[in-house]
Amino acid sequence: MKNTLKKNVQDEAEINITPMMDVVFIMLIFFIVTTSFVKETGIGISHGNASLKPNDNHIKIATIRLDTTGYSVNGQNVSLNGIEARISQLKASNPKLHAQLFSAKEIEIATLVRAVEQVKELNIAQLSVGTY
Repeated sequence: MKNTLKKNVQDEAEINITPMMDVVFIMLIFFIVTTSFVKETGIGISHGNASLKPNDNHIKIATIRLDTTGYSVNGQNVSLNGIEARISQLKASNPKLHAQLFSAKEIEIATLVRAVEQVKELNIAQLSVGTY
């Protein structure tokens, strides 16, 4: 007679992961110890003083505004490419001209960069850039 009441007992397969975890931790420690960290260099920013009061009374400041409605230099409306011409006129009358560029947050970066390039081409002594 067959023994039908006998249950088939199978050995359950087990994987012991303890040695594998040991190897992973050793590799982690190895990579942490051998990694060399490099400090990335960035752009240096001069924050300046909170109040801008020129020591020399002959220094004039040109104010450039980049707004969503248009562009202006000292309140006079100009085109984006006309900024350089207007600043050049102001610099001719005052060689120690400084410039402040204020840009609305909605202005595209390419427009802001183009305006800064125009001012830098004229070798302005000091250029301050801010947003509003």
